[in-house]
Amino acid sequence: MRLPRLLLSLLITITPAVAAETAAPDFSGAWKRDCAKTYGLKIWRNDDYQLSVAFCGPGGCGSPALIAHTPIAGDPKFKVVSDAEIGLRRVDVADAWLIYHRCSRDPDSWIDESKAKGLREASSDPTPK
Repeated sequence: MRLPRLLLSLLITITPAVAAETAAPDFSGAWKRDCAKTYGLKIWRNDDYQLSVAFCGPGGCGSPALIAHTPIAGDPKFKVVSDAEIGLRRVDVADAWLIYHRCSRDPDSWIDESKAKGLREASSDPTPK
């Protein structure tokens, strides 16, 4: 009779931790200070339910990630304003934030379609005439 009680108490103890880990907010996507600009942050979810953040520009995204394995919510480097707006703490000014807006929920949306089309055309075999 003790074993079922022990298993039940273990299950009750573990379940909230697992639920909290999988229910963490997902900030994945392309984040920019101005969605019309070519610079910003790429945020993607890792296998451990944490997020990685890379700085991106017209030439692509930095590697390795600028900030790896962060929940964002609760990280002192970030300020969550809303689901579509986050702040990144500035290192040059105390208590100042760079505010980013979610421009896309797809972290891979940084690929410029015109460049991608050119790469597809360059890699295709020419048809003989």
